[in-house]
Amino acid sequence: MNKIPSALSLGLRRGGLEIRQFARQRESVIFTLLFPVILLIIFGSVFKDTIAPGVTFSQYFLAGMIASGLVNTGFQALAITIPLERDFGALKRLRGTPMPASSYFIGKAILIIVSMMLQIIMLLVVGILFFSVKMPT
Repeated sequence: MNKIPSALSLGLRRGGLEIRQFARQRESVIFTLLFPVILLIIFGSVFKDTIAPGVTFSQYFLAGMIASGLVNTGFQALAITIPLERDFGALKRLRGTPMPASSYFIGKAILIIVSMMLQIIMLLVVGILFFSVKMPT
């Protein structure tokens, strides 16, 4: 007897597919992952002042770029990709499959979480290596 996959297991598989599709789109990878890092390098190199006692501009800007990246990835990326998939007919094709709609959104959530984590890691590595940002312990 074949076991019917649950919405969660289909969502996890859909998440893997979403990550592969994202990795194949150079523009999305550059603007989602590398653009905040490039901005951090540029502005962290230009502004060397301290904003408050013990807080450099690099530390301040690192936190701002992490927050900006999370908002950009979480809201704008979804707001752009879902209508594009609708316009290309991908959502209509997915509705013709036995996959529940919740699995589609679980896959999107996995993509967003993975890209957010990669972005945060990249920003922290650049901040620590290039700007000597001290992480709280």
